[in-house]
Amino acid sequence: MSSQPSTDNRLTDGGAPPRRRPADRRVLILRTAAQEFSDRGYHAVRLEEIAVIVGISTPALYRHFPTKYALFAEATGLLADALTAALEASASDLESALTALAQSAIDHRRTGGLYRWDQRYLDGDDATKVKTVLVNQHRRIRAALLDTRPSIPRPHADLLVAAMISVVASPTTHRTTLADRDIRRLLVTSALSLADIAPTSVTDSPDHPPQRGLAPASKRELVLSESISLFATKGFRDVTIDEIASAAGIPASGVYRHFESKAAILSAAFWRASDRVSAANSDALAASTTNRAALESLVARYVRLFVHDNALLTVYLSEFGHLAPAERSALRRQQRANVDEWAAWVTRDRGDAITRGQARFLVHAALSVISDLLRLRRPPTAEQVTAIGCAILVGSQQRR
Repeated sequence: MSSQPSTDNRLTDGGAPPRRRPADRRVLILRTAAQEFSDRGYHAVRLEEIAVIVGISTPALYRHFPTKYALFAEATGLLADALTAALEASASDLESALTALAQSAIDHRRTGGLYRWDQRYLDGDDATKVKTVLVNQHRRIRAALLDTRPSIPRPHADLLVAAMISVVASPTTHRTTLADRDIRRLLVTSALSLADIAPTSVTDSPDHPPQRGLAPASKRELVLSESISLFATKGFRDVTIDEIASAAGIPASGVYRHFESKAAILSAAFWRASDRVSAANSDALAASTTNRAALESLVARYVRLFVHDNALLTVYLSEFGHLAPAERSALRRQQRANVDEWAAWVTRDRGDAITRGQARFLVHAALSVISDLLRLRRPPTAEQVTAIGCAILVGSQQRR
């Protein structure tokens, strides 16, 4: 029997592996790299940092992986294999398949963001492999859903499946603690409840987004606005100050009159997003008179915020690793405050049916679904996303 660990558990996050054999060192490198890439993004991580965490020299790491891309591709491929194995081991019904995906997300909480955000950096066969796994996952869940609800129109089924998968995968997006059994039951129940959402009539077409409108008169605002657009399109690392200056119609020296560096622009973008979320929360509560109305308004305003500024959402979700550690810590505190605000209204609306910890998990699930759906190649309407987000937060009581 081979001494190599099986593919589906080599990157499981629990416990440090023994380091008696070279193979174990390779597994430790892969696990560490997957966590760092997942937490901070591909470009923000250096191989020298991974070597330090593992406790080896950089030349020793290169003996296992010749490039950062090779390490990234293998770590991502192993996670894709784990996802495939989890689904193949489950029964074919919808609840069993969703439970398998939820358990896989729990097992890989520290590393699941690797293919959630950074698969766009894969090339050739590596990219094809991950895409095939995700497409097969979608088809498997869709088939199980249509087995139980054959009357659901195909486009609506695809939307619900994308939302269900996002719900059960949401533990990889945050660090809120809850017993594994409770996580599975809560998220699978929430995902299953989405099957009851009726197709929403389309009144705002996703194919015709609002016009961009006029550029800001303030040069600082113009630089920030153009930077956000460029960061969303090309990624923070690949955007230059010269490109930002050209987009804003000013010389490069003009950019530095408003921001000391490209990193300072990114920081301003993150705080812009965070402040807008906080303001949207305040506006939603000011316009509400009941617990349920508060939740519905919180979701609706959050969705509208990022429907009309999808570039800001993309930067907010994908460039966190490029912030300085102090900035990341400050933003995480603000993000937790916003999650806690939503969770408070979930518990007020649902009473004894849910704990504050469970409410936080549902809030993270709703936020995950909203961001995932709005970043689809053909995103649904704001009304559709809002209906799904609300259903997650105000859904039926957990199954016993």
